[in-house]
Amino acid sequence: MDPDRRSDLDHLTRHLIRYGGTFQPFIAERASGSFVEDASGRKVLDFTSGQMSAILGHCHPEIVEVVTEMIGRLDHLFSGMLSQPVIDLAETLGTLSPSLSKVILLTTGAEANEAALKLAKSATGRYEVVG
Repeated sequence: MDPDRRSDLDHLTRHLIRYGGTFQPFIAERASGSFVEDASGRKVLDFTSGQMSAILGHCHPEIVEVVTEMIGRLDHLFSGMLSQPVIDLAETLGTLSPSLSKVILLTTGAEANEAALKLAKSATGRYEVVG
């Protein structure tokens, strides 16, 4: 992309829709630790990325190493198939709470909320939810 057009938000958002707000006038090129950086080298302290980045930092070396190794071995499976790392994770998580020995691994908060509602309905036999 032409460097002069990198900061032209009108051009960059021609094909993008932002639900619930506007895009920031910052185009991230790379990230490390708690900072994201644009093409000009301007660093911004990242308080917004959440999930792993907020806890571990962007591009944490151990995470990069494991992800690099696994993407070369096994990058995606149908959710009905298992791999040893998934089994190991479930076993580890299943030992953290004596009364909760099973886990369900989901991708998003929406999936987690839907699963929680379905499990609650199944466990109680009821169907109404107050939110």
